[in-house]
Amino acid sequence: MKFSREQFDSLGDFHIEDFPINQDDKDLMFEIFNHLEKHEQGMAISWGVDDTVFNDNVFKYLCQTQLGMSVEEYYQSQIAKDYFDNGKLIDIDFSKFI
Repeated sequence: MKFSREQFDSLGDFHIEDFPINQDDKDLMFEIFNHLEKHEQGMAISWGVDDTVFNDNVFKYLCQTQLGMSVEEYYQSQIAKDYFDNGKLIDIDFSKFI
């Protein structure tokens, strides 16, 4: 399902803690949200974009699609270390979304 920017903005402040992207880039977050599977978007509508289960699911999905890693592998990776130690960000490759 594709949301308009107005619909997306009405959901609240969408962040994915600990994932190495610019969380403050609202355009990026909007595009990520629009690339999520419909059931995940539905969860955000029902429970809110700040819901723990929704955020955990999105985090896991991004680890898998963008990095080819499990959550556990991500936290042990150089990518995570670079992000936590130096704030190094990655680019999202939208062609990798399922």
